[in-house]
Amino acid sequence: MKKYVLGVLIGFVLLISGCKDEQKEINIQDMQEDVVSQNEKITIMHIDAEVPGFQEFIKQAEKELNLEIQVISCPANADVRQAKISTILAAGESSVDIFSVNDEMVSEFKYQGYLEPLNDAVMTKELLSKYPESYIQNITMKDGGMYSVPYFMDIMVFWINREVTGDREIQTKEDFLSLLKKDWGNDIYGYGSAWDSTYVYNELSEFIHLFGGDYYNWEDKNTREALTFLHDMAANGQIPISQMTDQYEQMQQKFLDGKYASIFMYSGAMDVFERAGVYSEDKIQAVPLPQFEKSVTNIATWQYVLNQASEHKPGAMKFLKYAAGREGSISYAECMNRLPARLDIILEEELDIPGFEVLQDYVEHVELKERPFSKNTMKDISAIGTLFQKYIMDEISQDEFCRKAQAIVDWF
Repeated sequence: MKKYVLGVLIGFVLLISGCKDEQKEINIQDMQEDVVSQNEKITIMHIDAEVPGFQEFIKQAEKELNLEIQVISCPANADVRQAKISTILAAGESSVDIFSVNDEMVSEFKYQGYLEPLNDAVMTKELLSKYPESYIQNITMKDGGMYSVPYFMDIMVFWINREVTGDREIQTKEDFLSLLKKDWGNDIYGYGSAWDSTYVYNELSEFIHLFGGDYYNWEDKNTREALTFLHDMAANGQIPISQMTDQYEQMQQKFLDGKYASIFMYSGAMDVFERAGVYSEDKIQAVPLPQFEKSVTNIATWQYVLNQASEHKPGAMKFLKYAAGREGSISYAECMNRLPARLDIILEEELDIPGFEVLQDYVEHVELKERPFSKNTMKDISAIGTLFQKYIMDEISQDEFCRKAQAIVDWF
């Protein structure tokens, strides 16, 4: 009997011990699963965080990738946005894994050691061949390293408001001049732009391209001709001088309100006009580039960059591969009414995007040129923009502007 009781006690002890061991094994397994789960959660700071189309794109990505993606907003103002993202990266914070950035930001950040290189993990040589070669080399790369994933292409296109222009066609420089010279009345102008000191470089580089000039050479006669053209628009009262305080948000609103007959604006505005319900044959349209001396226009992209301090790089890489791939590129483009960054998709697909045929025509028939940037992008952009405003206001001569602008670009 004693032996029987002893045996029961020993069996009971072994059973308890086994349960504890099993519980430990289960707890360890749960912890491992939690770690995997945490690695599959990523945070993206994105300029489009609040846009319904982007939220739909993220839902599709989460389903496709089995990822949990948290999206947070970044400031709309360009200067504040760059300062905020730069602060997070410089501090080595890991709260954000992926940022959406523009050319200006990546042109600075790639030199500062904030970003994780993406060459072999995401942006393979085969994939790089799908993008504009000069753009990739001059904007997104440093010393052979690739630091971003371009996800949508912005082409500087010509827009007209048919409520103002009617059936008038603007196909040549002479047609454009006729827009400027016409008295539209009621404080309406044939053309408008954003000449804020941090935005006007878009206008400068665009017209320098159109006149066949060189942004790096301010003694070039075609560059000077473009400068004279812009100066005379203001001197002749053909543009509102108040636009020197406008950024793109103000310019777009004035265009929507019928204050301008035409603007040069990046194709990403298509989503803005579409959501406003004004992109139509009798309202706002993207039209072919007017023929000046050369058929050249600016391009830019928005890009994803990976925070070097990210603690969720496997999940982040998974998302970046999807965003760079054909399926992810098409999904984003159609959710947001924007062009993908990949040329092969633009040329080979029939995307369900308003105005796609016009934008596709730009890619096929217009030379697409990246904008000039230095290592100190925003500082130098602002410096030239401030000089330009002084030139427009006749506070300095064209010779002085060109001499000082040349000193800035010589450091690019």
